[in-house]
Amino acid sequence: MKSRAVIVILLVTAALAVAPGTACACSCAPLKPAAQMREAAAVFTGTVVTSREIGGGPEGITPPVVFTFQADQVYKGRATATFQVATNRDSAACGVNFETGRRYLVFAASGPSGLLAVDPGVDLTTSLCAGNQQVRPGTGPLRPADGVPAGSPLPADLLTALGTPGRPEDQAASPAAPPSPGETPASPEQSPEPSSLTATPVAGGGPAPAWTFPVIAVAVAMFAAAGWWLVRRRTGRRS
Repeated sequence: MKSRAVIVILLVTAALAVAPGTACACSCAPLKPAAQMREAAAVFTGTVVTSREIGGGPEGITPPVVFTFQADQVYKGRATATFQVATNRDSAACGVNFETGRRYLVFAASGPSGLLAVDPGVDLTTSLCAGNQQVRPGTGPLRPADGVPAGSPLPADLLTALGTPGRPEDQAASPAAPPSPGETPASPEQSPEPSSLTATPVAGGGPAPAWTFPVIAVAVAMFAAAGWWLVRRRTGRRS
């Protein structure tokens, strides 16, 4: 009898020890990508740059974590450059353990979340059931080959549900600056015709006028004749 009682006590103790973990386990109802898009307030791809733990939670409760993402493509919501998203630390509480430096596709809900024991102080939250997944590093729109691990293609229905993304505000191409007053912008597609080009000689340079050489030749001939005449005159006097 005593041995049976001991066995019963051990079984009850084991059940009590396992029960809290079972009660706290995260169970997700399967959602298709289109439903995940509808449920989310913001959907984007981005790289985790920082994370911070929120304090002040009840004793024994793991506080939530706020992750900051540098966004590269935004599929839903405002196209901001950065997103702050809160989630529970533990996966048993449906939390997502994002890793700093890795790129993710994130589905975030807006407003209070019943999963968080503490107000995180940010508007966006996410969970293990939202549809988040790691994707290959990059900055462009998602392609089938961007699944992780390598060789795991992204489902076609996911890419269809995501649609065409937008660029974050600070990465969008900015228009060219207008020309200054009085300045005419140059057109790279047009070049001036050769006939419209004029050469401006540099001071002190350039070819001599055409009449210069005949004048010099005449002057040299005159000096030569004068010299010859003087030599003949002196020779005649001596003789």
